[in-house]
Amino acid sequence: MIVVVDSGSSVLEELQRVNERDSAVQAWVARHSDEDIIEASTTPRGGPLTGWTLGVKDVINTYDLPTERGSPIYAGNRPTEDAACVALAREAGALVTGKTVTTEFALFTPNVTKNPHDLNRTPGGSSSGSAAAVADGQVRSAFGTQTVGSVIRPAAFCGVVGFKPTRELLPMAGVATLSHSFDSVGWFTRNVADCATMFRSLTAGATTGGSFQGKIGRYLSHQWKAAAPETATVVDHSCSELTNAGIEVVDVEPQPHLELVFDAANTILHYEIFRVFAWERTHHFDLISDLVQRMLVKAEAIGLDEYLSAQATLRSAQEAHDEFMNASGFDALLTPSAPGEAPSIETTGDSVFNRVWTSLGVPTVHLPVTSGPSGLPLGIQLVGQRWSDQRLLTSAGLAESSFGHAQ
Repeated sequence: MIVVVDSGSSVLEELQRVNERDSAVQAWVARHSDEDIIEASTTPRGGPLTGWTLGVKDVINTYDLPTERGSPIYAGNRPTEDAACVALAREAGALVTGKTVTTEFALFTPNVTKNPHDLNRTPGGSSSGSAAAVADGQVRSAFGTQTVGSVIRPAAFCGVVGFKPTRELLPMAGVATLSHSFDSVGWFTRNVADCATMFRSLTAGATTGGSFQGKIGRYLSHQWKAAAPETATVVDHSCSELTNAGIEVVDVEPQPHLELVFDAANTILHYEIFRVFAWERTHHFDLISDLVQRMLVKAEAIGLDEYLSAQATLRSAQEAHDEFMNASGFDALLTPSAPGEAPSIETTGDSVFNRVWTSLGVPTVHLPVTSGPSGLPLGIQLVGQRWSDQRLLTSAGLAESSFGHAQ
């Protein structure tokens, strides 16, 4: 059965939930004591996040807790400063509960966190602990990062709202690099209103945009064959609900300018990862998981010319996609977030429906909609245009209302 938790839970209720469920869900790698969190919550604070508890993915620096990146190489690592996103959230009144479990280096080797809806299923990756903690009511919000699908996919599997803003909108200072072309900070909440409040707190923007046209494109993509039957059903259902709410939904064929993006992004990602982890693979290769070792060995074969060609392909696609979105008048594209329900705990799931959008640098949001044949969460992804995050959040809020899934 899907867990539904009130987004207005008190700090005490959330801490009680942590103590009741931490041994099962295992979302945390380090936490402040309950006493310290309660004391901090009684200190007068201003700002839109006052009273919010916050989980921080363990690749994001916090000055008062370790940042170990899911790897024994960084065991006990203590930064001296907060990452910019954490500092901004604290400035807005948020209380950091602790550091949430990440997969190793924010890649794909599963860690200890379980899906709170079914402990035999994955919460997704790499922002595993952040998604699970929010879904289970242990915190009101949590930071994650996305390089391919590490916010949207866990949000889908855990049944919460996940948001990745336009790349470069938020600073990456204090966040461990995975791929400098694709890394973005994102976050998880239990409804769109909280997601929009987090956006406003971090960007000084409004919670809604004024350019909403009421037009959504139903986009099944070149990767549609990976969709399970229940995913096709939830996409159709979501489009019907949007139409019933008075929003125009237009079927869109897979666009030629996006056909080569998936493979180009894969080339760029592997080329950069091999170089980002030069120190780790040179000095601590034996402490890297087998899956990542094999990826690094394979990535070594990618040369500069191949990388530059892939970057040229990506730049061309980004320009063409901006033109397509401008010409279409779409507020967002509606597309799958994940192939289906959360798979078994041995994997973090497939990011097949995330890679293209992340590499384009566009904002994306996952919205829970219903449950699948196994009773696990299912939802959809809305994809916006670069630098139109507020318009996307407006679309997401209206879509959430039409689905009747706000918590």
